[in-house]
Amino acid sequence: MGRYLKTIFPSTLRLITTMFDVSKMNEMDSTQVGTVGENFVASVLGGYGCEVSHATGQGYDLVVLEKNEDGSTKPIRIDVKTARSASKQRNFHIGKGKSHPGFREYEAGACDLFALLCLEDMSLVFRKCEAYVGKKSIYINPLEHNNTDSYDSWMEATRDL
Repeated sequence: MGRYLKTIFPSTLRLITTMFDVSKMNEMDSTQVGTVGENFVASVLGGYGCEVSHATGQGYDLVVLEKNEDGSTKPIRIDVKTARSASKQRNFHIGKGKSHPGFREYEAGACDLFALLCLEDMSLVFRKCEAYVGKKSIYINPLEHNNTDSYDSWMEATRDL
């Protein structure tokens, strides 16, 4: 995402970068940061031509209706995970529950894709949920995260869904 925006929209990137000021985001609670992340990812997917809806209380955040070759549609359920700061590790919590003892590992079938977003540098990648069954978190190297094209990541993640 970052590389794409920097190449195509350099002036827009400066504007967007000022919107995601980490010092301002530190005053927000995790629910507010998550909402910003969900809206950002929905906007990006809309820019790819996807029909996106928000889902509340379903165990996932967004639903994309993808058209099949025969004209029918299939839902793709997306759980958005958002990090505020680019200076911290990219370790995205994917388990259910906010803390121990209610915490439990990610369960199969809860969603189709994870959207892993860092607001400060606007790095966005998509990963298939099935690869993380029984896991508590997903770690991404910050350099890899920043250098991954989000559209390519989307196309790869949605292949064979």
